[in-house]
Amino acid sequence: MIARLFLGFIALSIGMIGVLYLYDPNLLLARYDLATGSAGMDNMLRSTYGGLFLASSLIFALGVFVAERRRDALAFVAIFMTGAALGRIVSIIAVGSPPATIMPLLYFEIVATVIAVVLYLRAPQAHK
Repeated sequence: MIARLFLGFIALSIGMIGVLYLYDPNLLLARYDLATGSAGMDNMLRSTYGGLFLASSLIFALGVFVAERRRDALAFVAIFMTGAALGRIVSIIAVGSPPATIMPLLYFEIVATVIAVVLYLRAPQAHK
């Protein structure tokens, strides 16, 4: 039950971010005092944060509703969040700390990774 709730929360969160970036990337960027600077950047944000986040949320949601896919969805949450956190850490090393409003995202990604790994290890393996 906890794994389903966690996956549901992640699916809704990442899915809403995806929808908002598809609709207008500047809506969320403004929260961090950022803005797109070109049609190319807008396209990249809609593709990555919009399309890929929305598609990923469908995989997370699959784990909510299909027991045989729950471990896969948890593994993907861990991979997804680890990748996001790794990108932020590399950026901090390369160019320094981002604005304070962005750091909670890194903390969230790390915590979500740990939770996903723990739930993955506790989840029963699907029978074939």
